[in-house]
Parts: sequence; structure tokens; C-alpha cells
Amino acid sequence: MIHEIITQHVAPDKRDEYIQVFGDILKKANYPGSHAIKFFTSIEDPSRVILLMESDSVEAHTQHRGTPTHNAMREATARYQTQKSDGGHFFLHEVK
Repeated sequence: MIHEIITQHVAPDKRDEYIQVFGDILKKANYPGSHAIKFFTSIEDPSRVILLMESDSVEAHTQHRGTPTHNAMREATARYQTQKSDGGHFFLHEVK
């Protein structure tokens, strides 16, 4: 299992709308190999949003890039973003 973690910046007054729109698109896309979608909103910086997506592998996560569904998602969400997203793929190491 891998996690894609992306830091995004959106207009604070559009943040909740952005999460709703982006979340709905991701749920409907139902990308193969994708298991969980979580959004985290910053308390200190209301424009900052963290997106966490769990996938089987990097390949499972990236196989949909460039498809019409993915391109439509990027177009629909880009209008909310005030800066370029920053992120990558990560393995989870839990401390128990």
C-alpha cells in the first residue's frame, strides 16, 4: 500500500466547496487500485489542504493519468487552486 500526499492551496472562502467537488469527482472516478481518499484542512492556514490517497502501488495510482476522466478532474479542480500542488508517493511506517 502506498500513500500519495499532496499539499494544495485554495482560496479560503472556496475551501469547503473545493473539497466537496474534488471528493465527489474522485469517488465517481473509482480508480482501480484506489482505496481511500482523505482531506485535511489546516487550522493555522485556511488556504492549505492536504490530500491523502491510498493505492495498491504507484503504478495503480498513476495508471489513470492522461485519461479523459483524469483530465476532466484536473480541469475542474485547477480553478480553485491558488498555487501549484506539491506532493509525492510515500510508504507508511507506523509507530506503535
